[in-house]
Amino acid sequence: MFELFICIAASLGAGVTAGLAGISTATVISPLLIALLGFDAYEALGIALAADVLSSALAAVTYGRQKHILYKKSLLVLIPAALFTLLGSYVGYSMSRGFLSYLSLIGMILMGVKFLTKPVKEENQPLRFVNSRPREVLCHLGTGVIIGSICGFCGVGGGMMMLLIFTVLLGYDMKSAVGTSIFIMTFIAAVGAVSHYAFIGTAHHITALAVCVVTTPIAAVIAARYANRVSNRVLNLAVGVSLSMIGALLLLIHAFG
Repeated sequence: MFELFICIAASLGAGVTAGLAGISTATVISPLLIALLGFDAYEALGIALAADVLSSALAAVTYGRQKHILYKKSLLVLIPAALFTLLGSYVGYSMSRGFLSYLSLIGMILMGVKFLTKPVKEENQPLRFVNSRPREVLCHLGTGVIIGSICGFCGVGGGMMMLLIFTVLLGYDMKSAVGTSIFIMTFIAAVGAVSHYAFIGTAHHITALAVCVVTTPIAAVIAARYANRVSNRVLNLAVGVSLSMIGALLLLIHAFG
C-alpha cells in the first residue's frame, strides 16, 4: 500500500511539473522511487522515462492545439538530442548519478525562484548574441546535444535546461517554450525508456511502472490545459511556485530519505 501511495504521489507531482513547465517526469519520479522505496536508480529512471512518454505526448497535443509548439525549430533540437540520449544512456548505465541528481534538484529550485523574481515577458526577445540565422541554428543544435546528454546520463534536468535556454537565450515566450520543450521531451523520453530497458533486460517493478504510466498523463494533461488558459503572468507564478516547492521537497527527501 505504501508503494502504491508513493507511486501515485510521485506521478501526480511529475505530471503537474511536466504540464506546467515541460520538466521531465524523471525529475520527480526517480528521486522518490529511489529514496522512499529503495528502487535501483537505473530502473527508477526507466520507469520515469516510460511515464514521461505518454504524459509529454498528451500535454504536447494540448499545447499544439493552441499553436504553442515551434515545430521547425524543435527538429533542430530533437535530432541531436535523440542521438546523445542513446549515448548518455550507455555511459550512465555503469556510473553513479547521485551527484547530478542533487545538482538537478538545486537547479529546479533556482529555476522556480527565477520565474518568480524575473518572469518571462509575453513579448520576449533573444539575446543579442543570437542575431543571425546561423547562430540561431547553432544554438538549437547545441541545446539538443546538451539535453540529450543530460537526459540519457541521469534522466533529469533536460526539460529545465530547455526551458531556460528557450526563454533566456532564444527569446521564446513562456507558453511556446513549455510547449516546444514538452514536444521534444516526448521523443527523448521514448528513446531513453527503450534504451534503458534494453540495458536492464527485464522490468522488476511492474506495478510501479503501470501506476506511473497511467497516473502521470492525467496530471500532465490537466496542468497543460490550465497553463494554456491562464495569462502569462499567472503561468510564470504557477511555474515558479511549483518548481520551487517540489524541488525543495525532493531535495530534502533525497538528502534524508
